[in-house]
This record gives sequence, structure tokens and C-alpha cells, in this order.
Amino acid sequence: MRPPKQGHSHILQPLNDVFGTEAKVRLLRVLALHTNPFTAGELAKRAALGRTSIYPALGALECAGVIEFVGVGSQRLVQLRDRHPLSRVLRELFRAESHRFEAFTIALRDLISRLPYHAISAWIDESAPGVRSVDSLSLHVVARPEELQTLTDALNASLAEVEREYDIHVAVHGLTRSELETPDNGLPVTRGTWTLIGGVPPASLLEQSRSKRRASTLSSHDDHDARSRRLALAIAAKIKRDPGLIAVAEDRVKHRARKAGPGERRELAEWVRILETMPPARLRRFLLEDSERAIRLRQSMPALNLLSPEERDAVVASRTDADVLAAIER
Repeated sequence: MRPPKQGHSHILQPLNDVFGTEAKVRLLRVLALHTNPFTAGELAKRAALGRTSIYPALGALECAGVIEFVGVGSQRLVQLRDRHPLSRVLRELFRAESHRFEAFTIALRDLISRLPYHAISAWIDESAPGVRSVDSLSLHVVARPEELQTLTDALNASLAEVEREYDIHVAVHGLTRSELETPDNGLPVTRGTWTLIGGVPPASLLEQSRSKRRASTLSSHDDHDARSRRLALAIAAKIKRDPGLIAVAEDRVKHRARKAGPGERRELAEWVRILETMPPARLRRFLLEDSERAIRLRQSMPALNLLSPEERDAVVASRTDADVLAAIER
């Protein structure tokens, strides 16, 4: 933007210098809403500005007389200069700005609480404008699929009064829980750029989902490990009765390895070495031990074909070691 043709008076119009840039406004907002001074680094962090980029703005505000530095050297702190005649007005202005948003969120919470269905989660997206709209805030609402449309319709029908009172337009975005959990949904629910309006925090919903998936995965692994151990017990029992089956298993593993991919071939080569070198008693112990190696190798278990289809089905359906041994004895 070109500079104005006619200059201004720094004495008669000091607010031109005070509010000249967004950086100045951000810094003043932080200082006006707090009575304690800040280091430059902390002030930059709270104002969401670059550490080095704030110094020109601080220099201009100091020249305007509205801020001051206290302390000496690297320990200097920045604070609003209360002796400036506009300092009280600046504090009131930024407090009014803050109170407006607080009152707006209270009104939204009251509105959400009166909806025909309870939202699982509802929050305002405070990420930078332009992600969806420069002129509106995004209100995200998570609800059960069968309730979502009714809930968002009721919300849209009731928002006009709140929007008029606070001059803030709200764009409603309805979501099911599965849509919230989609990795590429683009919602900043874990970055602290949202305000909770109702229900459970969205980040907690995502963490619950991850915990359930982890528990489900662990449960699935546990079930698979238990099944593999039951099959290993059955094979160990058959080998105990007939050690000659070890040579049969070795031949079958070598045959299978010739057609296997690189990853499986490495596992099968390890099995061949075990079958070639372990005495029958040690092999039976190895098949059932809880070492990392035994658990890993039980997943491939190339000697499964030592069991007949009927034996295998009976072993998989078993729940105890006694059931497994009984299935082999049939």
C-alpha cells in the first residue's frame, strides 16, 4: 500500500503509530491483557510472531511511548507503559475484545445444550483464516450418524440470533465419529487451535479411538499367539510319539522354501537349521517356549502339515492344553 499523500501528527493522532501494523497489535494485545512484563522470546511466542521480527515493532512502540523496557542487558523485559495516557484505554479495548469472544462461546454452549440431541463433541476451529472462510468461524459438531442431520439443521436454524448479537458468522460442519477419525480430515484437533463448546474434546475422541485400535490389535496378536501355541503343542505331541516326523517336516520345509519369497525364505531357512540341529526333546521344548525367537517362528510354523485337517480344526477350537492333547489322541 502506498503511503498517504498527507502526513499525520504523531501528537494529535498517536494511534496511527500504535496500531500501524498487525505485529504491533498482536504485541499490544499480549501486553494489555497481562500486568506482568515478558521477555522478548516469551512475548513473541504468545503473540505468535517470529523472535527476530518483533524488534522493529517493539522499537516503534517504544518510540510511541506505549511500552517500556525494564531491567538491563539480556535480562530486559517488556511491559505496557502505564504512565502513557492511552494505556488504560488500550487495556480496556483488548479486554473488551477478549470478553466478546468469551461471551460468544458461552452463548454457543447454551445453544448446543438446548439442541434435540446431545453432540458427542462440538468445538470452534481457531486456525488461521483462509482455511475455510475469512469471514466465518468453523463450528464442528460430532454426532451419531442417525442424529447428525437433525442436530445440524436445528443448530443452523438457531444461530442467527447469536451471530447478530456478536457480529460473528458461524459455519457449521457436521461430522460422524468415523469421519473425525479419518487421518486426512484436515482438522487441527491436536494442535491447540480450537475451543471446546460441548461434549468431549476432539483430541480425546481421537485418543480413545487410537487406544481401542491398539487394544484390538493387541487382542488380535494375543489370540494369534495363543492359536499358534496350541498348534505347536499338538506338533510337539506328535513328534514325541514319532520322532521320525522331524525328517518329514524338514523335507516339506525345504520344498516350500523353493517357492517362497525372500522374506518367507529367511524364516524357512531358520526352521531348516532348527530341524536339522535340535534333538527331539530340545525341539519340543523350543516349540512351546516363550522366547522372542520361538514366538516369532511359531507364526510361520511350516510343520503344520504334520497335522491332518481334522486334527488342525480340533486344535484351533481347543481352549486348554488338555483339549489339544485330547484332539491329537483321537
